[in-house]
Amino acid sequence: MSLFFFLACPVPTDTATEDSATDTVGVEPAVWDAPAATLPCNEGADAPLYDLALADAEISREEMGFDESIWTSLARAGYVRGPFQWPYFEAVHHEPEHAACFVRQHAADLDAAGLAANPVSTALGALATTAGFPTDGDPIQPSDDTLANALDDLVEAAGGGDDPAAAEALPAELAAALVPIVRALQAGIDTRHQMDEASAAVTKPQRLFRDGAGMVLSAVGYQPNFTSADDVAVYSEWFTSDLGPRALLLPARQLAHAIESADLGRFAGTDTSWTFATDAGAIVVYPATDDVHDAEAGAVLLALDLGGNDTWLDGAGANANEDNPVSVSVDLGGDDTYGYTPVADDHDAEALLPSDAAGREPASGYWPSASTTGRQGSGRYGIGMAIDLGGGNDTWASLRLSQGFGALGVGVLADDAGDDTYAAEAGAQGSSVFGYGLLLDGGGNDTYRSWAYSQGFGYTGGIGLLLDVAGDDRYVADPGNAFGGATLYYSPQLPGGEGNSSFCQGAGFGFRGDSWSAWFSGGVGSLHDSAGNDSYVAGVFSQATGYWEGTGLLTDSAGNDTYDALYYMQGGAAHFASAILLDGAGDDQYSQTFDSYYMHTGAGHDFSLGMFLEDAGDDVYAYNGLAAGASNCQGVGVFVDRDGTDDYTARSTYSTGLGNHSTECETRTSTPSIGIFLDAGGDPDTWTWPEDDRRTPANDSVFGVEWNSTSDEHGGAADGAAGAGF
Repeated sequence: MSLFFFLACPVPTDTATEDSATDTVGVEPAVWDAPAATLPCNEGADAPLYDLALADAEISREEMGFDESIWTSLARAGYVRGPFQWPYFEAVHHEPEHAACFVRQHAADLDAAGLAANPVSTALGALATTAGFPTDGDPIQPSDDTLANALDDLVEAAGGGDDPAAAEALPAELAAALVPIVRALQAGIDTRHQMDEASAAVTKPQRLFRDGAGMVLSAVGYQPNFTSADDVAVYSEWFTSDLGPRALLLPARQLAHAIESADLGRFAGTDTSWTFATDAGAIVVYPATDDVHDAEAGAVLLALDLGGNDTWLDGAGANANEDNPVSVSVDLGGDDTYGYTPVADDHDAEALLPSDAAGREPASGYWPSASTTGRQGSGRYGIGMAIDLGGGNDTWASLRLSQGFGALGVGVLADDAGDDTYAAEAGAQGSSVFGYGLLLDGGGNDTYRSWAYSQGFGYTGGIGLLLDVAGDDRYVADPGNAFGGATLYYSPQLPGGEGNSSFCQGAGFGFRGDSWSAWFSGGVGSLHDSAGNDSYVAGVFSQATGYWEGTGLLTDSAGNDTYDALYYMQGGAAHFASAILLDGAGDDQYSQTFDSYYMHTGAGHDFSLGMFLEDAGDDVYAYNGLAAGASNCQGVGVFVDRDGTDDYTARSTYSTGLGNHSTECETRTSTPSIGIFLDAGGDPDTWTWPEDDRRTPANDSVFGVEWNSTSDEHGGAADGAAGAGF
């Protein structure tokens, strides 16, 4: 059971024992922060309103969801399962009540991580357990060892470097604080070298570094060759082993914990300057001045800036190449600017971010960025980590492979506070392809802007998480030309160019290779916001969406929030996937600005589960067809509003507790299409409904529909005061 097994079970604490304690006298051993408590989950408990809707749909609780035999049949055809399916997936996907428990535990775990003493390492622990690879190890322990000794071991791991005696030039207190951080750097290097040996049958390290992100982002390359069954077998055996990319999760977590526990803020404002070179990258300490970190500085193992309003034009915590397996930047204060050197391209436009030296490339009639440079917490076949501490209103800008991006590695961007601005085009802001990506913002009124594959995105083999702890935040995945933005990423659903394919704001995406008869399960994409009055704007596939056995999650714990997107959003999923939106407290508004299209607000298409869960508040809804608890082609769609005086505007009667099959699947009648709509709490709601002879929603009534009146369609809707379940 469970993601995080991630989500339904607590993350192991891996606390240190006496045997793992150090010789440091009177110092407590380092331990991981405790995870959230496991929430009670009463699957199958009394829920009269749910039972009423099921009766309206002429289906039982036992029939609600997907039968295992269906998945076995699909697996024989090669569409599902396979080497990259996550261990939690089928338990969550097949049973909607279990999926509700899963997503609630997910939100609780991330709320707890945001409030932990060491939030980055705690959030990485959740990612590790999600991957089915819990970090069986302790944090780096405090020690009386000298920095010179730690550097000596680091130089050996790196393959060469300066004389460790150079540590004597540092102030003693700072040198002591760096010891566990250097030990964690060494652990990351050692692990990557072990991975090199294990991956020798796959390809060379430089190809893994260069090509790992190419499945989604063109001009980066493709790895592996999915047209070859033998290549896939060799690659997947390495990828899923203990020495695949999962091996980097423990040293990444140890590194984050060492930095978070070092109390580096006591050195902010000081004027120390120091450089130590190794063959794996340099360690550099910058004084508290307004520095410009040049992009030509070379590979960095650790950059520690002691303060000032700095400009980072280098990678800022990004693996520079395959010989730079760990790269970390830590900034201790100031209003900092993280960016790059623009290089004009003929296809740049005012609405876009300026190009870098890679320019733009043609794709489906548009000109997206061709950048192959990772920045600002980019882990490419290694660990990349950018941490900004001490508050400050910071600006982060890059193009692709940036801002908490992982490809065959672990990428982390963490900013502890301030009103920050994040801008990127694609593959950014908590995004991953065959790896692990995390963007964590600790507070402030922040703005996130991107176009595609960002803001909590996971492709095959990947888990991407954007976690924002507090503040009134704005999340924008540019919706496209017809909605005040700029179209760059072609959408098959809106081929006229009016909207972008986003895959943002909680999107799990899988590999669909119909031409090669190759299909691979999607990743996990999650966006979690703990508090604040937030706004979400996106295009197609967004705001909790899944595609091809991917899982997309958007969870917002509190605040008066607004959501606008175009198609396949707000718990809308396609092709064997799962998508769940959970909004907690607050008076929220859905689709009040955009006249959205189809498949949204709890809608499942083609053996997918689409769920929408709204816990409390006086909410305002507008929706179109195949929405609000709607199914299509053997999908399952669930909409639950648990409380509040709500306002519904249904722009189409083809919605609201809808069981449906369309012409593309009209011969598939042995498996049900199920749509369930529940409004609980007994509060008087307002309904605006197109004229339709079939039904009229009202308080204290049932009004589901089977659109074609065939035996496989099961639509149920109920409004009332009784318990809703979920």
